Amino acid sequence: MNVFINSNNSDKEYVYLIKDTLTKAGHKVVLRDLKIKAGDNLFKKIDEEISKCDAIILFLNQKTLNSKMELKEIESIVLNEITRKKTLIIPVRTDDSLLPSYLMNYQVIDFSQGLELGLEKLVLLLSDSKGGIERNEDSILKDNNDRNQTFIQQLNQALKLGDLTLICGAGISVGANIPAWNDLLFDLLETMIRKISNRKVIPVDSINKDYKSIFSSSSLIMGKYLKTNLGKDFLPALRDTLYKKNPVTCDLIEAIVEMSRPQRDGKPLNSIITFNFDALIEENLKKHNIKFKAIDNEGIRNNPTELPIYHVHGYLPRTGKIPSNTSIIFSEDAYHTQFIDPFSWSNLIQLNKLSQNTCLFVGLSLTDPNLRRLLDVAHRKNPSSSLNHYIIKKIPNVKGSEQTDELMMFLEEQDANELGLNVLWVKEFDKIGKLIKNLI
Repeated sequence: MNVFINSNNSDKEYVYLIKDTLTKAGHKVVLRDLKIKAGDNLFKKIDEEISKCDAIILFLNQKTLNSKMELKEIESIVLNEITRKKTLIIPVRTDDSLLPSYLMNYQVIDFSQGLELGLEKLVLLLSDSKGGIERNEDSILKDNNDRNQTFIQQLNQALKLGDLTLICGAGISVGANIPAWNDLLFDLLETMIRKISNRKVIPVDSINKDYKSIFSSSSLIMGKYLKTNLGKDFLPALRDTLYKKNPVTCDLIEAIVEMSRPQRDGKPLNSIITFNFDALIEENLKKHNIKFKAIDNEGIRNNPTELPIYHVHGYLPRTGKIPSNTSIIFSEDAYHTQFIDPFSWSNLIQLNKLSQNTCLFVGLSLTDPNLRRLLDVAHRKNPSSSLNHYIIKKIPNVKGSEQTDELMMFLEEQDANELGLNVLWVKEFDKIGKLIKNLI
């Protein structure tokens, strides 16, 4: 078998020992010599170098995982294998560093648990050409759960120290019957059409066909049309649509409430940042007598006994008069205003928490360009380049199947890592609430 070894200088003590061992076992071993230059197509270069190899040994340690260049090489090797399924990949861990989840599909050889035993396993694995290409779903899920437990311990420590900020997206409220984003938009579109078409010139039924196909490509542009044409009725209409199904709570909101309680053996949750307009978190905190302060502009301050909840896209409580200065980031123009102003209160709050705290992202898809920019800035300014924040995501499945979509999982984790985020993968969305309760 032709074996390619990808390593760095810190692995020299292992590399030549493995080369000698595998050569004696009848394998042809090629040591890493990729000669990557600036501007090279990394995927193509790696494909050229390893195309004749039957197996690739990836040496992994904390130094490797902290090196952007070496991590890129490893990612390209894995991506090559995922898309072609021609090469056996064997990750070899030389310390107790936590490996990316996209390596869970392979049989990891752990040299940190003993060199002799590791060499025996490696020779055995290479003796069977199919030995490490696939692992069953149960094995992958077990490794994923073990990895999640490590992250949970780290998050629990941040919570006890009072350094944990929860960052919430639309996903936390959908389970309580707050409409999903597209449903919200098209409900408002129907309201707008009813308002501007008193003679019923435009049949409301046609919305489902024609208007959805036109506007679904850009929610921000559609938001601009809605805000412009509804005028002073926009905010009341938005509030009516948000709460029309009388949403109250769900398992995920209940878990957030539990996390928000003052801790006996530590400090309370530092803060909550939410991109949602609704007041479901506030209503449930109030029901459980937990002090909080909803903040949706720079003039509002919380006192030290109150949990600050920053509504960075605006806030619409269920009842009461809507203040004249209420600002909702809903349309293209409002979004651009926030994006181009680095000193807006919402951008400063987010950047401060991303720079100073440990943040847990829940119910977010990471598609918001402004949030991605702020994550990127905070990660670039981090001198250690470590992944300081966490996001909970559902394991992607192949369409129409329960089988894990390895390529999508790889790409999503790669993207999150580049923004400074560790990923906690869950099998189903309804497992997120339980996972959050495990942090307490």
